[in-house]
Amino acid sequence: MKLYKIALRNISRNKRRSGLSAAAIAIAAAAIVFLFAFFAGMLNDMRTNMWTYLTGAVRVRHSDFDKYERLNPVHLAIPGYDALLKDIMADPAVRAVSPRINFPGRVPVGEGTEKINVMGVGVDFALEAKYQDYEATLTEGSLPRMGTREALIGRALAAKLDAGIGGKFTVLSQSGSRGSNAYTFTVVGILDLPIAGLETLMVQVPLDTAQRFLWLPGQVGEILLKVDPQVDSPEDAALRLGKGLKSEVPLNVWDYKQVNGMAAMMDLAASIYDITAIIFFLLASTVIINTTIMVIFERMNEIGTLAAMGMKGSQLVRLFFLEALFIGIIGSLTGIAIGMAVAGYFGGAGLNLFSDAMEGMDTMGMGSVIYPVLNFKSTVMVFVYSVLVTGLATWWPARRAAKVTPVEALRY
Repeated sequence: MKLYKIALRNISRNKRRSGLSAAAIAIAAAAIVFLFAFFAGMLNDMRTNMWTYLTGAVRVRHSDFDKYERLNPVHLAIPGYDALLKDIMADPAVRAVSPRINFPGRVPVGEGTEKINVMGVGVDFALEAKYQDYEATLTEGSLPRMGTREALIGRALAAKLDAGIGGKFTVLSQSGSRGSNAYTFTVVGILDLPIAGLETLMVQVPLDTAQRFLWLPGQVGEILLKVDPQVDSPEDAALRLGKGLKSEVPLNVWDYKQVNGMAAMMDLAASIYDITAIIFFLLASTVIINTTIMVIFERMNEIGTLAAMGMKGSQLVRLFFLEALFIGIIGSLTGIAIGMAVAGYFGGAGLNLFSDAMEGMDTMGMGSVIYPVLNFKSTVMVFVYSVLVTGLATWWPARRAAKVTPVEALRY
């Protein structure tokens, strides 16, 4: 009888032992698949949120704005931005644009003297609807109409202001002429934002209204871009646009890593996640190796019987290797299927781990709800690794057991 048939028969003959071995491998494989998907989801979430709400993949600003940003230099705006938008959209890598005016403000609360900080953003909602996913974030109401004093606010900010749909609030801010101005806005929509810190601050208003409010006619503070990574990287797109864009004022065209130094830490975070995954790999390997070694040494009596019947040492090694290989394949496939199912479920439903703890913190764009992302390459790697470790784990104990004489083996 061929060795692989004997191996399959041995596996089916002792279903409990084979099942426990396969279960140990399956648990390890499932945990690693989900871990990879979770880490990929974290990085993807950070990148998406940063590009959408904070930095863009590429950001265009007046070159002096960043130098004086702490002084809130609203007057350092970009005039004639319509022509810039045409040039930007002509770039093959650019997927969406968001011309904006950011303005910090103070909002009186109640009848007393208390005021809370907000971050106002004037946007062109026709363009912004293509730039950010309002279908996911706009949970109540509708988008503001251009030319009106209507506003979207974060859910947490709405709770602070005790203002629902139709509620009013007044924003005090510094204008482009370095004076002060105040506008009263009407809430027409509530945003459920992925970044907890933004929910307590963000106010989105029509771009033309913000221009009047801040005395910046026909100007924007910045233009954020999203690029298609399959066409070009943000770094290359920023470099190319920086050389080609012409404006009345000097411009800084920076990729998101230049805009936010913490964004550059994402590459380091990816390396840290890989190291963490390797540690989990090693821990999972100890489970697989210990289980495999235990199974072989528990079968010393069987090994003695097979040796007494004339099976050679090399055949014994190959037999146990084949058994471990088949169990490894079954366990790995089962574990990967479980890991993919769990990751797929939370990829749709989200995994809310941080919403309360992260409120008000600088999270580098990471949202409070993580959506795991499966990666074909890492999933295949988990399968190959699990099967390989299981097979190699049998080699040493099987070789050692094969050297034991039948008489000694039968004493176990």
